Amino acid sequence: MESSSVSDNSYQKSGADHLAKKLQKFEGFDFLRAIFSLAIVAYKTKVFNIPKLLAPSGFTMGFSDYVLSGLVGALAVPVFLQISLFIFYAKSKDLTLGYFLQKRLPRLLSLYLFWVISITIFDILFVDGMTALSEATSSVKSFILFIVSGNSTPYFFFFSLLFITIVAEGLVLLLGKLKKSSQKRVITYWLLIGAAILVFASSTLEPILQYTGIQSSFLNNLNSLTGWDYNPLNFLPYVFTAAITAQEYSEGKLEGATKFLRRKLYLLLGLTLFFFILEWVLTSNRLLIQVDQAPLDHYMRLSLVFGSWLLLYLALLVKVTAPSSIRFLSDCSLGIYGFHVFFTFKKPLPLSSLPVFGNFFQVFPVLQSLTAFFVTLFGSIALTLLFKKIKILNKFV
Repeated sequence: MESSSVSDNSYQKSGADHLAKKLQKFEGFDFLRAIFSLAIVAYKTKVFNIPKLLAPSGFTMGFSDYVLSGLVGALAVPVFLQISLFIFYAKSKDLTLGYFLQKRLPRLLSLYLFWVISITIFDILFVDGMTALSEATSSVKSFILFIVSGNSTPYFFFFSLLFITIVAEGLVLLLGKLKKSSQKRVITYWLLIGAAILVFASSTLEPILQYTGIQSSFLNNLNSLTGWDYNPLNFLPYVFTAAITAQEYSEGKLEGATKFLRRKLYLLLGLTLFFFILEWVLTSNRLLIQVDQAPLDHYMRLSLVFGSWLLLYLALLVKVTAPSSIRFLSDCSLGIYGFHVFFTFKKPLPLSSLPVFGNFFQVFPVLQSLTAFFVTLFGSIALTLLFKKIKILNKFV
C-alpha cells in the first residue's frame, strides 16, 4: 500500500509538471481572463449603460442593452467555462480518475462553499439580516434554488462549473473506451447538437407563449424553470464545445490558421451573429416591459455558446506574450470575480449619499458609474492581493 501510494503521487506530480509546462503556451487565455474580468465589473456597475446616458435614443439603448450588456457582458461566464473545461480536458490526458475525485472535485466544491458562505454571512450582517436565510430554508424547493443559485449571486458559476465538470468527466470516461478519434468526434458533435437543441427550445418557449397567448400552467412552470439564469443545464453545450476543441488541439489541428480552422472560425462567427440577431428579434418586446434589464441577459442563448467557442479558438491561436498588466489581471481574475459581488450585492454602491460628491454624481451619472467601476475593480484587486498573501485563503483567489 505504501509503495503504491508513492508511485501514484510521483505519477500525479510528473503529470502536473508536464501539464504546467504545456499550458504555458496558452497566452490567449490571459487576454480572455483579463478582458472579461473587466467586462463583468463594467456590467455590474452599469458602465455599459453609459452610451444611452450620454445620448438617449433607440440606437444607443439597443447598443447598450443588446450589444454591450447582452453580448459582451454576458459572454464572461461562458468564456470562463470554456477555458476551465478546455484545461480540464487537457489535464485528463495526464491525470487519473482518482486525481479528479481527490483534487479537482474538492477544489471546485471548496470554491463554491467559500464564496457562497461568505456572501451569505455578509448578507446577514450588512444587508437583509436573516431574511434571505429564512426564505432559503422555508421549503425544500427554496433551499435547492438557494444552493444552485449561490444565494442568487454570480457564484452560481461555481455550482454550474462543478456540475458540468462532473458531466465532462463522464464524457472523458465514455470516450476513453473508444479507440478511433473519428468515433469520439462524431459522438461529441451529436451530443453538442442535442444540447444546443435543448437550449434553443428552452430559449424560444417564453416568446412563443407571449406571442400566441397560450395559457398553460405546465408550460408556464416549464418556462420558469428553463428560463432561469441559474439553471446549470443551460451550460451543457460548453461541455462538448471544449471537448471538441481539446481533441482538435491534441491532434495538432490548431497549430496555426489552417484552411480547416479558418472555415470553422467563419462558421462560428456566422452562427454567433445569426443567433444573436434571432434572439434580439424574439426578445425585443421585453424592452417595453423591463427597461432596466437587458433583454438578452440570460444564458439560454446559442449566440453565447458559439461566440465563446469562437473566442476559445482565437485564444489558442495567440502566440504573442501577454503584457505584464494583462498577466496581472489574469492572475487576479478569480479574485475579481469573487470580490466584485460584495461591492454590488443587491444594491449599488451608495456613492450618491456621499456628502461632497452626492449632488455631483446626481448631475453626472456617468461619472458615478465610472467611479463605481474603479472602486469595485481596485477594491477587488486589493482584497485579492491580500488573500494571496494568506496561506489559508490564497487557494480561493
